[in-house]
Amino acid sequence: MLQVSADGTLRYANPASLALFDEGKYSISMGDRVPHLWQGVISRSIETQAPQTFEIPIDNRCFQFTVVPTADGNAANFYGMDITQRYHAERALHKSNEQLTALVQQRTARLKQTDRQLQIQLWERLSLQKHLYERESQLDAIFREAAIGIALLDLDGKILRSNPALQQMFGESPETMSGKLFRAFVVSGEWDRVVNEAFDRGESLSGKLEVRYHHRNHSTFWGTLTLSTIDDEAGRSQYQLAMVEDITDSKLARDALQLTQFAIDRTADAALWISPSGISAYANEAACENLGYSKAELLKMHFAEIAIDFQSQDWSVFWESIRQQDSFACETRVQRCDGEIFPVDLTLNYIEFNKRQYICAFARDITERKQAEEALRIAQERSERLLLNIFPKTIAKQLKQLSHEYRQVGAAIAQRFDEVTVLFADIVGFTQLCANSSPTDLVWTLNQIFSAFDRLTQELGLEKIKTIGDAYMVVGGLPEPRADHAEAVAELALAMMNEVSRFSAHSGEPIVLRVGIHTGPVIAGVIGLNKFSYDLWGDTVNLASRMESQGIPGCIQVTQKTYDCLRHRYVFEKRGTVFVKGRGDTISYLLKERIRVSS
Repeated sequence: MLQVSADGTLRYANPASLALFDEGKYSISMGDRVPHLWQGVISRSIETQAPQTFEIPIDNRCFQFTVVPTADGNAANFYGMDITQRYHAERALHKSNEQLTALVQQRTARLKQTDRQLQIQLWERLSLQKHLYERESQLDAIFREAAIGIALLDLDGKILRSNPALQQMFGESPETMSGKLFRAFVVSGEWDRVVNEAFDRGESLSGKLEVRYHHRNHSTFWGTLTLSTIDDEAGRSQYQLAMVEDITDSKLARDALQLTQFAIDRTADAALWISPSGISAYANEAACENLGYSKAELLKMHFAEIAIDFQSQDWSVFWESIRQQDSFACETRVQRCDGEIFPVDLTLNYIEFNKRQYICAFARDITERKQAEEALRIAQERSERLLLNIFPKTIAKQLKQLSHEYRQVGAAIAQRFDEVTVLFADIVGFTQLCANSSPTDLVWTLNQIFSAFDRLTQELGLEKIKTIGDAYMVVGGLPEPRADHAEAVAELALAMMNEVSRFSAHSGEPIVLRVGIHTGPVIAGVIGLNKFSYDLWGDTVNLASRMESQGIPGCIQVTQKTYDCLRHRYVFEKRGTVFVKGRGDTISYLLKERIRVSS
């Protein structure tokens, strides 16, 4: 194999080629100019963009070169094949032809053209029985060297003579083949009436047949059969000539291709073979069914008319991109003939077949998958909202991460916060309220009040922990720490008092709230498996609860620690000491209002 530039310079030669040109008539090295004759062939090949074939003798050998231009038109590839045997055989045959020209011309009109020049020349000689034996020494070389299998038969179909190629195909020797019926080498059942009649009558067979043959090792192979008659000068049939060519590999490849085509034709995915122009050269039944077009309509449409997301693409640029990548996959949209658009998984593969280029496109309808994904997304969003209604955002995120890592729900979360402010609020006289109200009215009242508290908590950026009966628990400073946690909780407490007063005035229900607040460290986290929630633990929680339970109805009672945090911004009234279980006497204050700054 050689590669020669357009100006005739040798660019590349594989080792076999270099060995060929090391000596003799054509001594060529890398970078040298090739012979003038070759340059003319290169020019024609590049100009026509078509392969050119020529033969050259080198010393006692002969080679056939096929010149194929490169895609960029700047060079040509030479593919060489040693045809010395055929060349010498043809020269010997040519010499024989000169001696028999007169006789051959008388028979030429009656001879049939075959696929190979070798078969034609052999037929011409075998048709003249007299000259066959006179020239046997000259034709023996051709007969022996022929690549196809050849057998000379009598009119009963018995083998009189066979060449080495046929003997190798059947795994036989000349002795074992001689005298056998040729049809004995053909697999039973492969003959049809026409073939049998041709043998029985000693006639020629029109065209080539593909049949299976027996090998001596009990295997079979596929081959062609060409059957011709050889007549004497009076036109009477004297012999039959059988020619066999092994086509096992090509038939297997063809059958595999047909099987592949069969599978593509019947796949549920739409399949299109797209030419460089963007027009489809092939469409399977699924493409017609999924898109609603007939096959004839699809084979006239540009790919961008179907895959609407590619309409803005420069087709030539897109084609080149796929050619370089070999394959490309994406999710896109296609449009049916009725205008309906649906999503597909699109796979594009660049292929070259029979010296032609295609993009093989497979499109799988993923409408149901997309609908399922959308339903899953909506369900996940609902789950996310539900989770955020139960837990702080950061805690919800941690829970999701832990559930993914450990494949279980309910993994414990715990975190210490050095300083937060905890609020407990309780409706005074709730027991009496329960006795005087129906269950529906009671729940409605609590919902109105606690919903108002929820809105206030959210507006102030605080974290609602839970409600227990008529008690409402809030914390400031977690899970995201903030410096003004005490101030934010104080604002909430005052707003809760105002909200309860407005509700009482509007509903006529004498609702009284009691609030307790304390500031200090806590442990916060999630524990348990069922109905788990975000909760707080520690002395700070207990003391805040005591401030509420031992507080004054309609007042906000805070500890010394909370007072110290707020005393410069709020008005307080010192209540004095309050006995707290486990702590003894504790100083407490009543939060009244924010200090008003005079303008």
